Amino acid sequence: MPLIGRAPLRDRSRGVAALELALSLTFLVPLLLGMLDFGYYFWIGTNAEEAARAGVREAVAASGGAGCGTANSNNAKTNGEAPVSSGSGTGCIGGAASCYMNEAPLNMGSLTNTRVTLTCLNGTTVPIAPVDPTWRISVEVNFWPATTFFKWMMPQSTVTMGMVRYTATVTSN
Repeated sequence: MPLIGRAPLRDRSRGVAALELALSLTFLVPLLLGMLDFGYYFWIGTNAEEAARAGVREAVAASGGAGCGTANSNNAKTNGEAPVSSGSGTGCIGGAASCYMNEAPLNMGSLTNTRVTLTCLNGTTVPIAPVDPTWRISVEVNFWPATTFFKWMMPQSTVTMGMVRYTATVTSN
């Protein structure tokens, strides 16, 4: 004999499932947005580190062991650092680090987003330099995060307000 006046158990649990979904989304959506923001931040950082390595590698190869201030040293600085003067892709003209950051898949766009600084150090200007010359390259990338949800937790750019900054520094030995 059926009970009169009681709703089946299945009808009453539908509202509970919707409430559980709403409560769990309040934790899962920020977690997903944080994963997107920090994943993009670390992807840019990994590529900036690789661009710095490419710039130092090119500078060391082009200098041929010449000391700072020589023609070979100046050529090495151009090969490792020089900003891209035209285009992107395979026709990139500029230093190895700048080309790395402005070619596919990164295509960081304008040169205001990527700043490369290559410095020739020697034992007279910096006493801790073990090899003459020692190259130090710094690649600074300013970019918009993927979702801007956790932008306040990342280092802010000093060049363009609102963007996030990542700086990679590599020294040759």
